[in-house]
Amino acid sequence: MSIRRNQIAYRCPECGIATVGFLGGLSSVSDMLRLKCECGGSSLDVKRANDGKLHLSVPCVYCKDEHGYNISAEILTRDDTLRLSCPFSGMNIFFSTDASTMGAELDRSAEELSRVMQSMEAEELSDIQPQDVGEDSCPPDPAIFDTLNFVVRDLEAEGAIECPCGKGGYGLRFCDEGMQVYCESCGASYIFNARSVTVAEEYLSLEKITLG
Repeated sequence: MSIRRNQIAYRCPECGIATVGFLGGLSSVSDMLRLKCECGGSSLDVKRANDGKLHLSVPCVYCKDEHGYNISAEILTRDDTLRLSCPFSGMNIFFSTDASTMGAELDRSAEELSRVMQSMEAEELSDIQPQDVGEDSCPPDPAIFDTLNFVVRDLEAEGAIECPCGKGGYGLRFCDEGMQVYCESCGASYIFNARSVTVAEEYLSLEKITLG
């Protein structure tokens, strides 16, 4: 099966510019793809793990830090666009899509960033970035997010997420109850009541979720 999503991109937290690169084969565990911003302030890393999954280390334009994601390599061969979001702000920070649609994705990303800056009356990118995303803002174990992110991406790739608008495109973020997956188009959501890795892993057997 050919990879339709042949481009990846992220937005640099230092300069705010989007950097686009081509997704390589990553055929063995020794392969790693590094995409650097021209300003030298950040880089995106994609590596194939021993279990065959892809590990992404994505700079975050909001947190000014990196978020880690483990995704099935097969997800990159399905559908049209994969977006990964910051678990604190919900902003999209990673994009994988075909070259013909990457421009539109980055335009939407720029508009989203502009709205956030305007809402916070920020003049510089650094004005929206927390000085410290400390322990109070983080889950007890980052594996909770990683596990549920894998669940959401796998269900998304299988077409097993039902949403009232049917447009697709789902984000994942922390909430008081645990983690929330939400539709980026209509805002419908589903809550994972998970405050421990053990509880999060119970969702691995989910075959379908319905947003409401």
